[in-house]
Amino acid sequence: MYFERERTKHPLVLSKPALLLIDLQKYFCQREGKAYLPGVERILPTAQKLLKAFVEKDLPVIMTIHRGNSPSMMRWWNNVVEDEQSEPSLDCAGTILLYKDSYDAFYMTDLEETLRKRRVEQIIIGGVMTHLCVETTARSGFVRGFDVIIVEDVCWDKDDWYHFAALKNLAHGFSVITNSNELLCALRSLVPDRQV
Repeated sequence: MYFERERTKHPLVLSKPALLLIDLQKYFCQREGKAYLPGVERILPTAQKLLKAFVEKDLPVIMTIHRGNSPSMMRWWNNVVEDEQSEPSLDCAGTILLYKDSYDAFYMTDLEETLRKRRVEQIIIGGVMTHLCVETTARSGFVRGFDVIIVEDVCWDKDDWYHFAALKNLAHGFSVITNSNELLCALRSLVPDRQV
């Protein structure tokens, strides 16, 4: 879906990846959540499949939980995230939970240190919302020297326009865009480095 030039210029290659699932929590993923994203439940089985594949390969999986308690987030949204629980349909065993207060999962967290300690080279990102937390974290990872890979069918947004615009931006400047099938295929051929 994202321009053949970007896909062929930057093919999907894995060496030392980590899976980063952004804000798949009740607040966004459950119908009773204040910021529920209609249709988001469609990506959850695929997110679980990736999570399981990474854990089975003994590769790092980091799940962020958005709190949004920073002054800038409070000024912009004028509310607090009321439910900081991960999405119950996801099995979080073997994952690292990371709490964040802004769109950027690197900002004021130990994410970079966590990745560097595990000698991660590629961050593979999925989650919500594509145009806010996913895109901001991808840009931040890129400027920190990580190869960024976005799994398009594990990302969701409040509407298609935001979602596709963000993916187009990501593909143009700093991320390889892939889908879960391509990623799982690449993952199967990866020989795990036990020091990751």
